[in-house]
Amino acid sequence: MKGSRHNVIEIKDTQNSNIEKILIFLTPGQNKIDIDTTKKEAEDILRKVKVRKKLPPISAKAKMIIIGTLSLLLSLFIIYLLI
Repeated sequence: MKGSRHNVIEIKDTQNSNIEKILIFLTPGQNKIDIDTTKKEAEDILRKVKVRKKLPPISAKAKMIIIGTLSLLLSLFIIYLLI
């Protein structure tokens, strides 16, 4: 955080195995915070956060099955349109 003028609060004990730590950057010049209000605001923000899990990579065999299935479906659709 080179050149940062923010006060930073670092929370290492998150009581959550998926979250290692939380950094809170206070507005410059803000030396006092209302803990109750800040806690409620932080909880509101966290409710809006959506965690996206990274899907495992698709194997070459699975890709071939998907391509084959899509090709078959496209062929059947074309035949349906021609009938």
